[in-house]
Amino acid sequence: MARLLTLLVLVFSLLFSALLPAQGLTVQPYNPSNTTNAVLLGLGGALTTTSVLLDRRVSPLTEDDVAILEIDRVPKIDRFSLRQLSLNADEGTDKLLLASFASPFFLLLDRPGRDNFDRMALIVFEGAMINSGLINLTKVLVRRPRPYTYNVDAPLDTKLRKSSRYSFFSGHSATTAYFAFTAAKLYNDLYPNSNARPYIWLGAALLPTAVSYGRMRAGRHFFTDVLVGTAIGTIVALTVPSLHKTGAE
Repeated sequence: MARLLTLLVLVFSLLFSALLPAQGLTVQPYNPSNTTNAVLLGLGGALTTTSVLLDRRVSPLTEDDVAILEIDRVPKIDRFSLRQLSLNADEGTDKLLLASFASPFFLLLDRPGRDNFDRMALIVFEGAMINSGLINLTKVLVRRPRPYTYNVDAPLDTKLRKSSRYSFFSGHSATTAYFAFTAAKLYNDLYPNSNARPYIWLGAALLPTAVSYGRMRAGRHFFTDVLVGTAIGTIVALTVPSLHKTGAE
């Protein structure tokens, strides 16, 4: 599993760098306004602060809580994860998550990316704050037990950690989707006439897909967790740059 994830990272990296077209003209598709920046930064800050405050009120599962969990109450669409407990998949998705952080920086290999670095850095930061805030706030509000809490092979001390209540939705899937699709969206706007755009979008989709499968194989998340996580990360990735586009206001 870990080797497969590493291979996907290399493929995405080579694809991204190879498809960057040589372009001499300076393209500036973004024009962030103070109002837009203030709203997005304020939203991200509010989501993060609220989630931190609510997290303090969350208690870990007790042995009694674990004992009364019933597999029959888990929707059939989510039961695949109940049988999974792969440490290799868990470690592999952690590595792929970290690798996804670098995906927007491949745009710095060409002049349009370097010319727009300050604007793009602000866009990536604002979106990352909102995405992270949505992840953490939803986790502390929903408090869904992770799949491994139903698994008799999982260590009890792992089940009794506070993080065992944070299954919905998947932060790994949402974060990987956010950074991968942000990179694709930025590329799409910087190179509107590039024939490589479909391949960039395809490459961006592979990363969260691999991570989502890995999170289920690790017993860390249900299918609906990774599905919603990927959707949220993608929506944020497409929305924030669009709000900053020239002529958007």
